[in-house]
Amino acid sequence: VGGFTLIEILVVLLIIGILVAGASLSLGVLGRDSALEKESDRLSALMDYLRDQAALQNREYGLRCFVGGYEFLAYDARTSQWQKVQGDDTLRARRLPTGVTMRVSIEGRDIVLPRERARADELAPQVMLFSSGELNLFELTLRRDATGEAIRFAPAEDSDRITVAALSTDPA
Repeated sequence: VGGFTLIEILVVLLIIGILVAGASLSLGVLGRDSALEKESDRLSALMDYLRDQAALQNREYGLRCFVGGYEFLAYDARTSQWQKVQGDDTLRARRLPTGVTMRVSIEGRDIVLPRERARADELAPQVMLFSSGELNLFELTLRRDATGEAIRFAPAEDSDRITVAALSTDPA
C-alpha cells in the first residue's frame, strides 16, 4: 500500500510551476519582445551617438532606411554627395530581426523604402541628423509583424531630443 502523500504531490506541483514560470520568462511569452526592444535600444543609442559626432565634427549625418534594415550616411561637402560611413564598425549597416518591419514617414507622408543595395549616386537618408542638433520631421516605427507590438521614434515637440515610445499592439 504505497502511495504519495499530499505533501509530496504539492512539492512536485510547485517544482513544475517554477519550471513553467522560468521557461515562460526566458522565452519572452509574457508580453515582452526582447528582440524588438534590443533593436530599438540599439537604434536609439546609435542615433544619439551620431548626433554627438555630428556636433563635434560639424558634419551632417543621416539615417538611410531600407527594406529589412538601416545604415548611416555622412555628407561629403567636397563631392556634394552622401556616402556610407567608413572606418567606424559601430555605424555599419544593420539588419532588422526576423519578423520586425520598419515604417518611415517624413512630414506626415509614408516613404516607400528602397532596397538595401543602392548605387553611390542613389544614397540619400530619410532621417537627417544635422550638426546644429536639429532634426527633420520624421516618424520611424519598428513593428513586430506577429504581435503588432511597435516602437515609435520621432523628434520631441519641445526639444531637440528624439522620443522613443511603445505603441499599442493593434496591427496596422
